[in-house]
Amino acid sequence: MGNRYCGACRGERGCRDCTAAVRAAKYAGLTEFSAEGLFQGDVPQEAAAPGGTASEHSFGMPEALLLAADIGTTTLGFVCADEQGRVLASYGVENPQRQTAADVIGRIDAACRGAGTQLKKQIREALAEGFLFVLKRAESLFAEPGAAWERLPVRIALAGNTTMQHLLLGYPLDGMAKAPFCPYSVGEVHVSFASLFSETAAYAGLPDTVKEAGVFVFPCLSAFVGGDVLAGAYALSFPGVAGGVGKENGSYLLADLGTNGELLLSVSGNVYATAAAMGSAFEGGRFAYAADLFRLMSDALRRGAADETGLFCEPYFTEGFSGLYQEDVRTFQLAKGAVRAGIEVLCRYAGIDTGQITTVFLAGGAGRYCRTGDLLRTGFMPEEFRGKLRVVGNSCIGGLLRYLSSPGERLHCAGEVINLAERPEFEELYYRWMEFPDSVPEKT
Repeated sequence: MGNRYCGACRGERGCRDCTAAVRAAKYAGLTEFSAEGLFQGDVPQEAAAPGGTASEHSFGMPEALLLAADIGTTTLGFVCADEQGRVLASYGVENPQRQTAADVIGRIDAACRGAGTQLKKQIREALAEGFLFVLKRAESLFAEPGAAWERLPVRIALAGNTTMQHLLLGYPLDGMAKAPFCPYSVGEVHVSFASLFSETAAYAGLPDTVKEAGVFVFPCLSAFVGGDVLAGAYALSFPGVAGGVGKENGSYLLADLGTNGELLLSVSGNVYATAAAMGSAFEGGRFAYAADLFRLMSDALRRGAADETGLFCEPYFTEGFSGLYQEDVRTFQLAKGAVRAGIEVLCRYAGIDTGQITTVFLAGGAGRYCRTGDLLRTGFMPEEFRGKLRVVGNSCIGGLLRYLSSPGERLHCAGEVINLAERPEFEELYYRWMEFPDSVPEKT
């Protein structure tokens, strides 16, 4: 498995991976990572060094085009790649469904109240426009693509959380509106591009090869553990997911931290999963970058501006700390408590301690560009994870490209899903982990 897969952020936000100027600045480069060698024996190895941007590669005319879209609750991420999974172009945009509701609960409620058709139209329009944009950006890499570009075969894959996939596919959401939260379907879907997007405004501008292509939608595990986190696990060759290395002697955690905190724990090849509601702390809130919030929260604790309960002392209580205010701290604590409690519940269920986890992969917007010292200093991640954290960026896109560049490979994950609301220890752990460490370590 020597292909290289995209490990990029979800959009063009001026980050260090989206600044490569290629051919008159028409291209935004993406960091790539290799899934090869992540697991060797019982000890996962570091991901390969970044493969660089497209300006450092020499691209001939591709033999095929791969189109991938990460359907996030807050943002939509698009990539166009060649047949080997090498990224040609990328694009990121806000999910237009935010106009209706900011989170999945709100969108489920809106759909059940009659807005399902509107939400479906919004996401299909945005996806078709994104595919058109990213195709044109990729085409601009080639001086004279001409008719040959229009005839290139196209393969397409999508993934998002379970609610986003239901809204895209037009599935009813009644079963996800109340306990026991039963999705209409969690299986993989193969559907024609035309059946999803023929009524969108951007459809007419797309090449015929795209219109004639099939679309693969990743399977989900449950109502709140979606295709995006499975795609991420697939990109990382996560033990217990098809394409993984089998039943290794080790325990690995994938934490996909965005609007929701989706957690996958693999213990000796057995997969356990859950989801923790994180609200708007890291996506859709006041801070454009999660790393900024982590840095400010870490600095406030280190300098004594806030105590272990999260309470600011004067003058910070009224004036704030470098743009961080008391309400931001509380929002951070709610997300922190949910994620830490979720990790501990998973570990207890699997019969291990958090210290026995060998490697922790951080995916999604919250982990991107965050300093691991800030994650540990704030207690967002256990101190036992020091030296074990690996930031992998948008692993969902990586999984989509891996699937598209490996025709015929089957997907499989028989994970056991744990509903945190049904675990008696969750509430006590949630409130416990909302607090910050009593003694804040200075080392990073």
